[in-house]
Amino acid sequence: MRIKLDKKCPACGTYLSLVEQEDGVYMLCERCRMAVYMPTETAAEYAENFPALIELMAEELADLVKRRIKQKRGN
Repeated sequence: MRIKLDKKCPACGTYLSLVEQEDGVYMLCERCRMAVYMPTETAAEYAENFPALIELMAEELADLVKRRIKQKRGN
């Protein structure tokens, strides 16, 4: 299952997608090819509070973007 979100990628501004696979849930930016992962069991804990899952994963993706920018600047 793939859901287009109203959240935008902090790096490029493209709308993010939430993708459910057998092993877990991914929030990804197709343009940047960056994604964060949450195991199915953990994501299931947010079944009643889906917006909290979206916010948590969006924050993780933003942290990933920040780390990548720091790596690029450092090299």
